[in-house]
Amino acid sequence: MRAALFLAAAALAAGAAAHGAEPPKDAPTTIPANTYGQHLIAGALAANPQVLVMALHVTPPGSKTNVIVASNIGRLGKPADEDDLRVITSGQPNLEVNKAGDRFEVEEVLKDVGGETIGALGVVFAYKAGDDKQARRAQADAIRDKLARRIAHAGNLLDRWPYDPHYSDRIYAQALVDQTLSAHPEILILAVHATPPGSKTNVIMASNIGRIGKKADEDDLRVIEKGETNKEVNETGKRFEAELPLNNAKGKRIGALGVVFAYRPGEDKEALVARAVKIRDEMAAKIASPATLVRKPL
Repeated sequence: MRAALFLAAAALAAGAAAHGAEPPKDAPTTIPANTYGQHLIAGALAANPQVLVMALHVTPPGSKTNVIVASNIGRLGKPADEDDLRVITSGQPNLEVNKAGDRFEVEEVLKDVGGETIGALGVVFAYKAGDDKQARRAQADAIRDKLARRIAHAGNLLDRWPYDPHYSDRIYAQALVDQTLSAHPEILILAVHATPPGSKTNVIMASNIGRIGKKADEDDLRVIEKGETNKEVNETGKRFEAELPLNNAKGKRIGALGVVFAYRPGEDKEALVARAVKIRDEMAAKIASPATLVRKPL
């Protein structure tokens, strides 16, 4: 009887879906495992071997439910609990030793490159009585800040990774992007669009927001083919992008460079473009040829 009822319920659910009905409110959110958020978690864990558990709690685009979108313990799609939501809404961290006394969790607000709150980050450390909790919190803060420099917005975490399996971020172009970001903390987003040797397709070869291998769109190609500069304020009005032709050290055009800054209404856009040009020229001087972009970093 129980099996029959289960089959009947499944049939009703399938019928509702076929007619465009909304799923029940308690239906789990499906989060794929091969996401950019999961890639960021893996990198953060590799750099912080003291961390036992790490999880990103974010509301996916088009959803009203905050869920785990990436972690090293599964539970993808698990809705946020009261503690998670309190951290997000209040902005106050949750610092807690578990009941067994052997783990210490720091859960704090997760932000994107522009400083906007997009969810919460949970970091769990091994713990014993007397351990320095503030030192662990400082470590969690550093992890959070590094992640924020790699997240364009909440939806970015759900981008697939690898975006295209033919490409990798373990190349000189990515090392150059990372070096440039360190030298210019005012940059929110930096992306190199180029055509790899032996290919006819221009793609994102390096960036601080993933999407490695994503094909160039019409705006990107116009910059590359016509040598024009795209100047655009995003839909939130808080970011300004200058996308410029990218040359190598010999002055030959090899692609495009997207540079995004924080923006306030009325700010001098041409001054921001001039800043982007300077950054572009600094990078160009370090690129001998298109082949340089794909070589292994030193």
